[in-house]
Amino acid sequence: MKVADVSRDWMVALGLGLVLIGVANWLVGRHRTRQYDSIVATQPDPAANDSYRSFDELAGAVDAVLQPFTEEQRRVSYATARMDFYHATYVTGYGLVIVGLIVTFLGFVRLIRRDAQRAAGAPTIRVIGAGPPFP
Repeated sequence: MKVADVSRDWMVALGLGLVLIGVANWLVGRHRTRQYDSIVATQPDPAANDSYRSFDELAGAVDAVLQPFTEEQRRVSYATARMDFYHATYVTGYGLVIVGLIVTFLGFVRLIRRDAQRAAGAPTIRVIGAGPPFP
């Protein structure tokens, strides 16, 4: 098996490409998830102060339910959404690495089998009396 055989095999190339993309997604997702998680963790939960109210109390206070987010609540909401996005990127990268490793492994197994068949060659059976005469 030569380097040219490895570079021409589509399964090995695809597997290595998936591994590279997966590692990039995995690292970016992990870094950004931690970044936005720290932003969300430092802020108090905006719904925690209204959790004691029943539905009937909230139904009467339409202004309290429909009032827009404050600037801090908006910032936490955006950070939570971004954290969820980067967590999905992290998980997708992890999956791509696993799939890429499997595809690369199968590509190398295929290359090794092909190389072994080529090295062994096709067996030939000689029949007595057929072929060139011996001197």
